[in-house]
Amino acid sequence: MSPSGPSAAPIPLHIDGEPPVPPAPDVIGTSAGAGRRPAPAVRPGVVDWAALGVEPRWKGQETGDCAAVLSPVLGPATGLEPYKRFAAGARQRGETALVVACTGAGTRSHNVFSGPVAPGIHLPHYYGSIAANPLPAGVSPELAAGLDHAEHDLATRLLNRPPDTWFRLTYRKESSSSRPGVARMWPPPGEGKLRPILVDGLGDPVAGVWMPTGGSARWFVVPYGTDQRLLAEWLVQHALPAYVPGALTRARSPLVRDPAFATDAEAQLVATIAEEQRAHERRQTELKQRLAEPRAVADPLRDRLLFGTGHPLEDAVYDVLVAAGATVTRLDDVYGTKSADLLAEYGRRRVLVEVKSANQRPPQSLPDKLVKHLSTWPGLTGTEPVDGGVLVVNHQIRLPPAQRDAEVYTDRAFADALTVPVFGSARLFEWWRREDWDAVRHAVFGDTGVAQPPEIAMPDTDPKAPGRPGLLSRLRR
Repeated sequence: MSPSGPSAAPIPLHIDGEPPVPPAPDVIGTSAGAGRRPAPAVRPGVVDWAALGVEPRWKGQETGDCAAVLSPVLGPATGLEPYKRFAAGARQRGETALVVACTGAGTRSHNVFSGPVAPGIHLPHYYGSIAANPLPAGVSPELAAGLDHAEHDLATRLLNRPPDTWFRLTYRKESSSSRPGVARMWPPPGEGKLRPILVDGLGDPVAGVWMPTGGSARWFVVPYGTDQRLLAEWLVQHALPAYVPGALTRARSPLVRDPAFATDAEAQLVATIAEEQRAHERRQTELKQRLAEPRAVADPLRDRLLFGTGHPLEDAVYDVLVAAGATVTRLDDVYGTKSADLLAEYGRRRVLVEVKSANQRPPQSLPDKLVKHLSTWPGLTGTEPVDGGVLVVNHQIRLPPAQRDAEVYTDRAFADALTVPVFGSARLFEWWRREDWDAVRHAVFGDTGVAQPPEIAMPDTDPKAPGRPGLLSRLRR
C-alpha cells in the first residue's frame, strides 16, 4: 500500500546523483526497421517513488526542505551547496540530519598497513571520514547488539539481500595533535561515534550508523551495491518515522500518527502489535539458545566423520556405534596396532571395525588390512571369536562432502569381489544425523534378530577411554 493518502503530500528526498535517463521513444519510419522494439528490462533497484509517496530531488533541485539524503554511490559531498542547504534546513527545523550513504564504490588501492582500500565517506565539517576495506568473499555478517527497531529492520534487509562485497568500516577522526611544533586544527575536530548494526566474524562493523555527539545527525553507512529499492523503502517506511517524524507530519503521511489522537481500537491494536513483536523476539532468542546445544554436540562429530583422520575419526565412529546401542571397545588401548581399531558387540554378534581415511580415492589395499586382522585375531591373548568385520573409510577428504563418490569403491568388479563390508564415514554420518540406528546396526552387524532396545545405550566408562561418551546420547538425556 502506498504511504500517501488522499490528503498526503509527497515527501521530498534528496537523491545524491543524476536522475535516471528515460528510454528513447519509438519513432515510426526510422531506419531501425519495422516493428516495435521490446520493452526495456526493469533494472534491479529501480524505485517507484510515487508508490512510496516520495518526491525525489536530484542534482540541481532544492534540498533545504528535504527529509533525508539517499546517496546510493558515495556519501554526499558535504562541502557543496546541496548538502549544506539540506543540513541547514534540518538544523532550522530542529530535526535530525538523516543520511543513507553507500561506501566502497570506485577504484581501489592498497595500503601496506590495512591492505585493500576502497573509496570511503567524508563526514561533514571536521568529523573525519569512514574508511572501507573490502572483505574476502564468503563473509557472513551477524546482527550487532543493542539495535533499535529501525536499525534491526535495516540489518535484516541487508542480510536477506546482501551486496556483492562487504567492507570493514573504520571511523577515522580528523587529526588534532597537541605536540610542540605541530599546528593545531581550528575549529577542533568534532566528536562522533560509528556504531555497528552488522558485524563480521571478527566483530568489525560492515554496516553501521555514525552519529555526532549530541545526535544532530544519523548517517547510515552500508556497502555499495546494496539494492537502491531496499534502501528507499526502508528510509521511508522505518527511518523517517523513527528519526524524522516531523517530515511525515508535514506531509500528512499516514506513516506517522500522533498517539494522542488515536482511537481506543487503534491504541489497543498498536499495543498488541508491540507485545507480539516483543514475544517474537523473546521466542527467537530462546530458540537460538536451544539451537546452540545440539550444534555444540553435532559440530565436533560432524567434523570428525566428514573430515577426520586417525584417532579423531575412530572416536567419531565409536560415538555413533555407542549411540546405536552397541558395546564398543577401543582395541588400540589393548593390542596396539596388532588388531583392528574397535570391537563392537550387539546382541550376540561381535565384529571388528577398521577405520581408515584417504585424501583421494582410497587404495584397493585397505580391505586387506581388515582381512589380516581377522586372521590374526584368534591368536591374540584373551580374545573371543568374532562374526566378521567391517571397514569404515573417510574417503576423498580434500573434496567437499557433496562432491565425493557415494561409494568408497566405484570399480564395480572390485567392489563385488570384496569379502568384507565397506562403507564411508559420510554414510555413517547420514544415518547418525537422522538417528537411523537400524541402518547403522544392519551395516555393522548384519541381521542381528534383536529388537531395538527401548533406550540408547551409554558408552563404557573405561578410564582408559577418551572423555567422549556418546555425544547424541548425552544430548537426548
